[in-house]
Amino acid sequence: MEQPAKYAWLDEFLDSADKALGYMDLATLQPTSWQHFHPLIAKEWLAWFENVIDEREKQRVPFGQAALVLQAGWLRTHLLFTMEDVKAVRQGLEQRLKHAEFFHEVLKAEMPQGDLFGLNGTTRLHSKEQAEKLAEQEFQAGTPEAARALGKLYNAAYNLGAGLYLDFYMDKAIENFGSYDLGDGRVLVIKDMRFLKPTEVWPQIGTCADKLRLYAIYEGVKFSTDMIACHTQYQGNPINGLKHWRLEKDGKPVSDIAEINEVATNLATVGKNQWIAVTTMPEQELLEKAVELRCFVFKPLCDLLKINWKPTTELLKAVHGKTLRQGFATWKPPKTKQARKKYWRKIWDPRVEAYP
Repeated sequence: MEQPAKYAWLDEFLDSADKALGYMDLATLQPTSWQHFHPLIAKEWLAWFENVIDEREKQRVPFGQAALVLQAGWLRTHLLFTMEDVKAVRQGLEQRLKHAEFFHEVLKAEMPQGDLFGLNGTTRLHSKEQAEKLAEQEFQAGTPEAARALGKLYNAAYNLGAGLYLDFYMDKAIENFGSYDLGDGRVLVIKDMRFLKPTEVWPQIGTCADKLRLYAIYEGVKFSTDMIACHTQYQGNPINGLKHWRLEKDGKPVSDIAEINEVATNLATVGKNQWIAVTTMPEQELLEKAVELRCFVFKPLCDLLKINWKPTTELLKAVHGKTLRQGFATWKPPKTKQARKKYWRKIWDPRVEAYP
């Protein structure tokens, strides 16, 4: 039975989803959107994912341990994706809430500081004390030249992420943490650019680094994000406001601007080629790759549980003979913006008996 008080957290999730996605134009997502693709595999995907959930429970792996290998950004978006799936296949209330609660429990373990869904513009994995300790590392002095070089690096990684994971899974590659108040008008923002060399799904990928982490200390700059933690908003001047920075490439510090530019050039070149490859794929090949990518997102958890992350035969067969247009036809949103927002809010709410 539904327990309204226990699931009151869903209201915050829905408000955050509204804020981040309420008026999004899916036509801007290329080569397709999740609402075109996911309905094609919803039944088979939920079976695959429920096996992962059940295995965690069977092995008695604490949510806190799962939180160590799952990132907040993709937990948020995949909660939303899964809520659409459970409605697309008309799962019962108990099953819908079971899936929702998995994401909620991991997010609670991962972000005890709150704002689990980014409604207040933050993604904070670290306590105030942890953030202050991180800010005590060896940093480089901020300059406009460094700020621009780091900005180009981040943009190159961002675009590469879209090519590696499609627009809607790219928080696998890009996530922002913060902001953390350091006092005296200073804030710390952490930018993770990771899984940039996923040879498991793209064997020939030629990126020069798998993970980049940027610590940026700004002064006089306000930073915020939303439910989608690769989204960023700045108030102030992030070029002149960058006072200190630290960049790590595969765990080792990099301080030379020329080297940073070289890495950015590599990521931009690989990203351009990867984007061309993805956007020119035949539709059937794209669908099969998308199935693989959706499972790959959860590979760290599958590795923790010592189970195979790869899609089942049933999951791969689910897209055979189907089209993206067919998938998008699942949804019947109203034409007006306000009515459309209400439609999706009901779809995203597992407590509500509302279906496509």
